[in-house]
Order: sequence, then C-alpha cells, then structure tokens
Amino acid sequence: MLGHAYEMLLAGTMIVLGILIIVSIIRSVLGPGISDRVIAVNMIGTIIIMLIAILSLYLDESYLVDVCLIYAMVSFLGVVVLCKVYTGVYLQHKNMKANLGAVEDNLRRQEDGSAFGEAGSAAAAKLSAENAAGETEIAAKQLDKAAKQPEKAAEQPEKAARQPEIAAKQPKEVR
Repeated sequence: MLGHAYEMLLAGTMIVLGILIIVSIIRSVLGPGISDRVIAVNMIGTIIIMLIAILSLYLDESYLVDVCLIYAMVSFLGVVVLCKVYTGVYLQHKNMKANLGAVEDNLRRQEDGSAFGEAGSAAAAKLSAENAAGETEIAAKQLDKAAKQPEKAAEQPEKAARQPEIAAKQPKEVR
C-alpha cells in the first residue's frame, strides 16, 4: 500500500513538472525581454534535471543520477552561452563598441575577405595597412610617454632626499 502511494506521488510530481516545462517553453517563446527568455531556458533545464532525478528514484536506476549531473553541466554551459549572446545583443542595441571596435574590425575583415579575386586581396592589403598605421600610432604614444619619463626621473632624487627625514620622524618599533 505504501509503495503504491510512493509511486503515485512520484508520477504526480513528474506530471506537475511536465506542466511547468510547458509553461516555461511558452515563457521562453513569448517572453517580453531577452532576459526573460534566458531565465525560462534555465528553468527548463533545472526542471529536466529534477525530472531525471525523480525518474532515477522511480525506476531505481542509479546511473540516471550520473546523467542528471552531466545534464546539469551542459545546461549550465548553455545558459552561459545564452548570456554571452544576450550581452552582445544588448551592446549592439545600445550602439556601444565592445573591446575597442574589435567586433567592427572583424566584420569588415569578413566582408572584405568575401570579395572575389584581386578585390579581396586588395581589401586585405588595405586592412593590413590600416592595422600598421594603428600600430604606428600606438608606438608614437609610447614614445611620447617615454619622453616624459626623464621629467619623472628628475623628481626621484627629491623624493629620495626626503626619505631620511620621514624615517627619522617615525617612531621606532619596540622589540
């Protein structure tokens, strides 16, 4: 009698979780925002993990617990990927540049690389020249910074001269 009630409880729980999966699928399709959709997909993964664990108890098969753990890892990675995509969509929506224009540079290279024949080679050479010009600008900035270093080096002896005065004013530690 008790075993039958236990089986009914597990079956009822699986039915409720199945209904919750359907509701989460509807939320993931109709969700008003991308974040709602990502959360709904995460919820579906979590419910499936619970279903596998309950199925493990119901069928008395311990290997399903291992499947449950593997599915949890895969579900986690899926949500991480969805969050990364969501971040990209958000940045694109807000017209923000990610990583100092690296995305736009990559898109230009893909568009120029798809041209046929010498046009593609010429575009690639143009991009190489642009990259070289950018590297030249970076090198010029580094040279300017290095030129300012002697000014800072001139300040160093003054700081070194003040060090004994500062050390004399500080109380000595008692050992």
